[in-house]
Amino acid sequence: MCISTTVFAHSHLSESNPTDGDVLSEPLSEIVLEFDGDIEQGSFMDVTTTDGKDVELEEIIINESTLTGTVAEPLTNGDFQVNWNIISADGHPMEGEFSFTVDSEVPESREEVTEDPVETEETEVGDATETAEQTTDDEESSSMTTILIVILVVIVIVGFILLIKRKK
Repeated sequence: MCISTTVFAHSHLSESNPTDGDVLSEPLSEIVLEFDGDIEQGSFMDVTTTDGKDVELEEIIINESTLTGTVAEPLTNGDFQVNWNIISADGHPMEGEFSFTVDSEVPESREEVTEDPVETEETEVGDATETAEQTTDDEESSSMTTILIVILVVIVIVGFILLIKRKK
């Protein structure tokens, strides 16, 4: 009589760039998370500032065991938190978080500040409209991702139950 045992391994964060606690001296445009096993579609990350504002991610790429997030605009000075949610190759959801700081030198140019005040006001109005639209898109995307993860978990549970019943 032979008993077969299947071993499932959860994927854990093995490396990241930046790493937890890093203080970066240059603006950041990409966050890379490397896991010790493959991750599935539906895995995602989000980035927030310490005061809770979402940082827009232009693109999230899943490639085998790597999750890469490209920020829409390079992150400048401030403290940031990365929250990640992945689906391991074995179907189990995993999550985690880490923080880092961007502390780059900002060149002072007083002439530029005094020459462009009107343009800045126009840009801020346009940026506020774009930000409101992007926030709505981010919320819809986040809700859709959450729904997909819940559906995937339910499918896995139902499949597991059916498998157990079939063996009996």
